[in-house]
Amino acid sequence: MKELLTVGEKGQIVIPKKFREDLKIKKGTKLLISEDNDRLTIKPVNLDDKHILMLLSESSLKKTWGNKYDERWDDVL
Repeated sequence: MKELLTVGEKGQIVIPKKFREDLKIKKGTKLLISEDNDRLTIKPVNLDDKHILMLLSESSLKKTWGNKYDERWDDVL
């Protein structure tokens, strides 16, 4: 399913009711947003703060870890 959304003045969007119901998103649900080239992905997560921090760290360091020219990890790997 696809739906066209409009970004508000403060960069906010409203997740349509059908999506919220299908994915059981309610007030307080944690959502993980990630960027890959020109695509944003938003998905609900049910993790504690430690696991969320790990996900965010992995996402932000992915370019460094996947960089074949990064020799800092040679001794570790």
